[in-house]
Formats: sequence, C-alpha cells, structure tokens
Amino acid sequence: AEPGDTVFIYAQALSGPKMPIAIVRKQVADLPVTVTLNDSMAMMPDRKLSNFDQVKLLARISKSGSAMSQPGDLLGVVEQTDSKATKGQTIVINSQVK
Repeated sequence: AEPGDTVFIYAQALSGPKMPIAIVRKQVADLPVTVTLNDSMAMMPDRKLSNFDQVKLLARISKSGSAMSQPGDLLGVVEQTDSKATKGQTIVINSQVK
C-alpha cells in the first residue's frame, strides 16, 4: 500500500445488505489510527449504528479510492462485535479481495 491510498473503516450488518452502516475515510499514511464509529457517520438515515446490537467491522485499503470493493484491495475484518461496546477493537488488514 502507498501512503496516499484510501482506507475505509466501517461497520456492516451481520446479515442483509452489505452497504456500510457507518463509515469513515482515511489514508494509509494515517495508519495506525483510532476511530469511533457512531450514528453521525450513517450511510442512510434509517440505518443507524445504534439500531444494530452486533456488527461486523472492516478496514479496506483501496488503490483506486473507490467505495466499491475491487479485486486487489487489502482487507481486515472483525467478524462480530457489540455495536455499543466501549472497549476498542483492533482490525488487522491481512487479506486481499479476490
């Protein structure tokens, strides 16, 4: 990854649409970074993070800067976590989108 590559950090519902519930955009140069996802980062007003008890957390490095996942993007996932947890989660970017 290059310092200017885009990093998307987001929460996703465990089932249903893969559209992010809450998302923040950073750059590789910002890593490691600590973010707090909340309802103000919702992609859709009716799908707020607070509406979900459990979510999947993802961090994806995009060479193109596109919000759509593409082959070659780098990915890290926390498969399930409590959306209201006060303890932080560490996402390790350790796989590649095929």
